Amino acid sequence: MLCEAKEYIFVTDKLQRNRNRTSRVVTGALVWGLVLVPATLVTQTAAAQTFKILYAFTGGADGGGPWGTPLLTGGIIYEPAFYGGTLSSNQAGTVFEFFTNFSDGTYLYQFAGQPNDGAAPMGGLVTDGSGNLWGTTTQGGLGLSGTIYEISGGFESVLYNFSGSNGAAPEGSLLRDPLGDLYGTTSKGGANDSGSVFIFGAGGTFVPLYSFGNYKGDGVGPASSLALYKNVLYGVTTEGGRYGWGTVFAVDIKARTETVLYSFKGEHDGGTPVGGLALDGKGNLYGTASVGGSTRGNASNGVVFKLNIKSLHYSVVHTFTGADGSQPIAALIPDGQGNFYGTTFAGGTQGYGTVFQLNSAGSLTTLYSFTNATDGSYPYAGLTLDSSGNLYGAATRGGQHGWGTLFEITP
Repeated sequence: MLCEAKEYIFVTDKLQRNRNRTSRVVTGALVWGLVLVPATLVTQTAAAQTFKILYAFTGGADGGGPWGTPLLTGGIIYEPAFYGGTLSSNQAGTVFEFFTNFSDGTYLYQFAGQPNDGAAPMGGLVTDGSGNLWGTTTQGGLGLSGTIYEISGGFESVLYNFSGSNGAAPEGSLLRDPLGDLYGTTSKGGANDSGSVFIFGAGGTFVPLYSFGNYKGDGVGPASSLALYKNVLYGVTTEGGRYGWGTVFAVDIKARTETVLYSFKGEHDGGTPVGGLALDGKGNLYGTASVGGSTRGNASNGVVFKLNIKSLHYSVVHTFTGADGSQPIAALIPDGQGNFYGTTFAGGTQGYGTVFQLNSAGSLTTLYSFTNATDGSYPYAGLTLDSSGNLYGAATRGGQHGWGTLFEITP
């Protein structure tokens, strides 16, 4: 039985998440299989970009509903799929791999769900460059609150089980430092059930760094990945702060203290930031807020913002209009030349989301607008950039089978 598709519903005051999923006790195992879907080429000539469908998910053994940012390494794209797989009747999700040289894909691993395995992965994967992969699941595990997992040599191992008090429902991608330590957030759980920041050390030790909701005005519900700069972790919370519309925060790793750097008002400055932050090398953090920008709250389409780490000066770089995109949820990715690339979950010419470029002057160009046809729709994930300037991403819905797509854009 196919699971009900996950939707992000914007209500009057808050971003409400509706996850209609359950899990069932099934023992995990290594399963290999091959599902091939012919690649299709779609072009959007208005901006002279080439949009190419790499793969259309079927919602079966290969998975469906890819939410995480694709990882490109060694000519392979790795993408967790929130749904699908055949090891669990509840379709606990998969890790999918696409071989760029052969234009075909196969599932690398199928999740089995609680109690011995995770379920419903949302965040993308990180690697050490030697073929080892790490990620999180939002559900499943012994504590029924998600897991940290590793895939090595085709085999998956649950490294850590969340149980609530130590965090629950990690949604963002992990951050791996040169020493092999993994940093992440949980959107729920922790000491105050408002989410947390943690380290999972290379030696297998879990260290809770901070639990949100410790004081009035603190952030609530971090769903993002983290950025690391000089022993300080930077991220966003979707709610909380002085005005209730989320925050930009910093966590000092050594002191284990948190500082709210900015509280969103939900107005012209934006609100409900979901994606992670990007550093520009000049002490500025760039990110997106999924709502706000022109009028209060959810009636607006969101913004791209910049925050200086030292001065804490906040500015809106771009306000989305709907026609150029709406509800930017994913983190931005820089190209090293002053440009940033990103996606919007909705909006565009057809209302199904966009891929965009923001240049150093703050001018936005829509690279592609999704149509909810074979190209896909509602891209939640961020983008990956290769050395040749090609962009890779995932759409959560649409495609040939309605279960999302992997795509490539050549600017």
